[in-house]
Amino acid sequence: MADVNKERYKQVFFFAEKFLINLAKENNLNEKIIEEHLKTTSKFDNLLDANKRLIESLSNRQMMPSVIKFIQNEQMFRKILFNYNPHEILHEYPDANSLFERFKETFDIKNAESKRNLWKKFAEGIISGSKFIVSFKDKEEFNRFIMTFSLNKYTKVALPILLSREIEGFGLALSCDFLKELGYRDYPKPDVHLIKIFNELKLADSTDPYEVYKSIVEMAEIVQKDAYTVDKVFWLISSGNFYLKNIKLGRNRDRFIKETLEFLEKS
Repeated sequence: MADVNKERYKQVFFFAEKFLINLAKENNLNEKIIEEHLKTTSKFDNLLDANKRLIESLSNRQMMPSVIKFIQNEQMFRKILFNYNPHEILHEYPDANSLFERFKETFDIKNAESKRNLWKKFAEGIISGSKFIVSFKDKEEFNRFIMTFSLNKYTKVALPILLSREIEGFGLALSCDFLKELGYRDYPKPDVHLIKIFNELKLADSTDPYEVYKSIVEMAEIVQKDAYTVDKVFWLISSGNFYLKNIKLGRNRDRFIKETLEFLEKS
């Protein structure tokens, strides 16, 4: 990678930090609200927690949130899925079809015969995800497995790719969402906001989530932050959603891109 790219990473990230601070000030918010959002609040105590997080990430796939409604239906899911115990899930539901049948008994599912039915896809993800989770003895073994991928940007991207192959419905972004929400700070989520920012500011070679992911990790290494922090700074700017305080400032992604390009032209 050329030195000019390293410098560009630094310029954009430090400009983003200033932009976010000014955004908070414009809306009469204390800078501490940014610090709070940059801390890791997610954690898991055992493999049941990990499996619940995996299932919740699955429910965030494309159009699923409005159909599955995981948060609203969480108590029913907890009962159907035995408190998210992967061993009991696989014992009760030997395949995705049997779990889908249980969903049909419980929820009002439309177009149940369609191969593209979202509930069917959700069931496939839960069964394959539970099979992945039961391959670990406990949280400690799971954690050791995750940490073996923390060497560099190539190993860090290998883990979400592995997850996307093992778990039905997990692409790169959802795999990263799963890891990030468990508290692992090396795995940014290349969502639509970061893809547009990194493409428009010529920080990634393309809009391919894989390329954007690598660029985020690369930027994190260069600015000496973890990938979670880099991800969150751009996400807070883009969404304007300071969710810990239930404050929504509106989206500022396009304004940020415009002002950053102007800043880069002057530098």
